[in-house]
Amino acid sequence: MNTTTTSPTAPHAIPGSVNTIAAWDHLEETVDRLADIVDELLTRHDEQLVCSLQFPEAEALAEVLDAGRHTRTAARLMHHWALTEPDWEDDHDHEQTIRGWLNIDTQPRPAESQS
Repeated sequence: MNTTTTSPTAPHAIPGSVNTIAAWDHLEETVDRLADIVDELLTRHDEQLVCSLQFPEAEALAEVLDAGRHTRTAARLMHHWALTEPDWEDDHDHEQTIRGWLNIDTQPRPAESQS
């Protein structure tokens, strides 16, 4: 995410302020690292992370990953979360959200669908 967008309220650099581009690059690197960690835990089937999350926490983590262009990782996280919560379908407030993530996770990747 190399962007030149800066805050509209601060068109010029303010002495002592954080460089906006550097801050976005750092944020992108942090989310990429977070996605790597979550991917590794999911690949190892380390359910401790998933089991320790309540729905709002799992959803927030998935949203951060999705915003950082790690949608597949986010969907896998929510899929694993649903597997550890057998009653998720009874929660009408969250069922549609979880089904959306499950749909993403179960769709073939674009490269797979061309085969």
